[in-house]
Amino acid sequence: MKILIAVLLLLLISLFFFLSNRQQDLPIPISKGEQLVNSLLAKTAKIIKSTYNLKPCAVGAAMPGGPIRKLNLCFDTKSSLTEEQLRELLIKIAHELLNQVNEDEEIQEFLYERPFTIKNVQIIIYNHDKKGREVYDPEIATAQICGGVLTYRTVNPTNHFQFYRQFEESYEEALELMQKSSQTNSENKY
Repeated sequence: MKILIAVLLLLLISLFFFLSNRQQDLPIPISKGEQLVNSLLAKTAKIIKSTYNLKPCAVGAAMPGGPIRKLNLCFDTKSSLTEEQLRELLIKIAHELLNQVNEDEEIQEFLYERPFTIKNVQIIIYNHDKKGREVYDPEIATAQICGGVLTYRTVNPTNHFQFYRQFEESYEEALELMQKSSQTNSENKY
């Protein structure tokens, strides 16, 4: 009798492990909203890669409870860029993502706010030198736009795991600086 109970117990334990492992192998279904987000972010990253020669390195979305509240794209540079260049890229990339979202009729029902605005996107650019290595202060290591604020950070040259300096500007200030720079450059051509 003890042997029969031991065999049954062993069979039950084996069945439990078999079923729990089998459940892990099953694909997790994703919602229509998640499918649309994945497709839109992949499409936008591809456009930005070919237009601005940046390497996509990450995508993300904030969708607590279902509605899309924020979309994120991250890129690596292929050579070190200046603050002015990073500013222009952040704004142009953010606008590209906003255009893709706001022109996609299918995704509209999944947005928390319509239309999506600059406050609903996050773009991060990791600035690297020509060899793909991190750059250190005084060069800007990371630049991002998030919540309508552009943030630039440098990395401490003696402690590579620590930011050294950080400075910010509002989206409006960045647009104004970009427009002034564009005007100056076009005036200098003549």
